[in-house]
Amino acid sequence: MKWFVRITAGIVFTALLLLHLPTSVHSQQPVASFYYDERGNVIRQEQDTNGDGKMDRWTYYNAQGQTVRVEQDVNFDGKPDVIVYYGAGKPTRQELASKNDGRIDTWFFYNTAGEVERKGQDTNGSGQPTLWVYYQNGQPVRSEEDGKSAGKSTRTVHYKDGKIGRIDEDTNDDGVADSFSYFDNGQLVRKELDRKNRGKIDLWGYYLDGRLVKQEEDLRGDGKVSRIVYFQGEAVVRREEDSAGRGRMDLIEIFSQGRVSKRLRDNKGAGKWDAVYYFQDNQLVREERDTNGDGIFDLRILYEKGQIAAQEADTNGDRRVDVWVSFQNGEQIEQLEDQKYQGKVTARYSFKGGQIVGHVAVEEELQSMAGYGLPFTTERRAANATSGMVLGPEVK
Repeated sequence: MKWFVRITAGIVFTALLLLHLPTSVHSQQPVASFYYDERGNVIRQEQDTNGDGKMDRWTYYNAQGQTVRVEQDVNFDGKPDVIVYYGAGKPTRQELASKNDGRIDTWFFYNTAGEVERKGQDTNGSGQPTLWVYYQNGQPVRSEEDGKSAGKSTRTVHYKDGKIGRIDEDTNDDGVADSFSYFDNGQLVRKELDRKNRGKIDLWGYYLDGRLVKQEEDLRGDGKVSRIVYFQGEAVVRREEDSAGRGRMDLIEIFSQGRVSKRLRDNKGAGKWDAVYYFQDNQLVREERDTNGDGIFDLRILYEKGQIAAQEADTNGDRRVDVWVSFQNGEQIEQLEDQKYQGKVTARYSFKGGQIVGHVAVEEELQSMAGYGLPFTTERRAANATSGMVLGPEVK
């Protein structure tokens, strides 16, 4: 037979029972109840800690009088919100309803020294732990999350000195991590992705102050970086690419305000830039080429509203323009030539429908060229007879 004794503020049975009485109780309000087994051992104690007449703390004992479980209703709604389990007088597990709704969603497990060694948390309302955090010496060392309650971790966080050191994620739920984020002093510095799920990293992101500053890509799956993109703020400022798979970058694009402003190419794979393109408002306005691979840019093409407008060429490699071609609506209409390479126009050709319709031999002095894209008319010739057009593209 189990017995219980109810203690009131005005009745005290023994000094031992008096130790369980709260210091602030309302007169004649029940504050504690004790339940006994057949041998007179206390097996449960119920307490009213706030004096509202409702029990809000329950303590359970074993036959030796040791506490085995304590339940606490912290918001006084009649449901336990905190449950602590004991072994050999020390806490072994704690269950917590963190939202104070009576539903347990957090679990703490303690080692023999009374330190937390593992924490479980229900992150999706399933009633089961979906996030586990593991501790050593009071600091987290690893956490594993199964957000879909599928029985496998989709996100693992590794800690160093109590701060995040690395995060491994399985983004496609195949059971294998394919995203790896690395941290320094708790701040993201690098991220690696296996986008094709082949077990090989093919995208690397580098961060400074939490912002992406450089991104490297393996476009062919050979483990080699074949594209590099640089960022400033949220905008791309530069892109480099090994477009031919030769093992070196043969394409560079420079951006301004998110738009490409310059593009350089090594089309021959000789390790030299042989073409450079200039853009304005995302439209090509000028192109320069090294047509024979001697390192000298000998052809310049000018564009207007997306159509070719003019060409300039150095045909003998003396770094002076000696051929000028003008276009109208993208069609060639005139070509001037300095056939003697003496700084004078000596021949003029007229075109229509892609065919020569006129040829005139002339002797005309070249005038200094004020800039690119000047109209090619008889009255105003564009030339670059002194400084040439072959200093080459500047890469910044």
